[in-house]
Amino acid sequence: MARKTTESEHLSRAPMAYLTDFAHFEGVTQMWTRPVQACLRWQAEMLKAAEPLATGWFERQLDATYFALEKIEKLAHCGDLGEAIEIQREWFEVAGKRLTTELEKLSEQATSLSREAVSATRDAMQPMSEAAPKQRRSAEEMKTDAAA
Repeated sequence: MARKTTESEHLSRAPMAYLTDFAHFEGVTQMWTRPVQACLRWQAEMLKAAEPLATGWFERQLDATYFALEKIEKLAHCGDLGEAIEIQREWFEVAGKRLTTELEKLSEQATSLSREAVSATRDAMQPMSEAAPKQRRSAEEMKTDAAA
């Protein structure tokens, strides 16, 4: 049975004691930090998965820009209408092929990124108690491998 405190007992406790005793905040802190940690892990995994995709896209765009500049330079120096038409035809033909290739790559990358998102979500939502033993186990395995 709970004991009822008297007014004098209640007043004898320092008013700042509740604010300086952080023991009762521990559960609340964990409740707020776990979702944030899961979100940060998910974002890190997604950025890691998206990096090669973005790099490939930037390289292809850089190649396309150099190709376009080359064709513009040829058009600027060309004096014949037939040659200008041929340069423009080649430019449009390569641009059409590049668009088809980009759409194929985008489809492949979307599928790959979707798989990575599922995996990253699964890893991010893994409880901290499960993640810690795996990390400890891998560290112990590395020590035994180094010793061998």
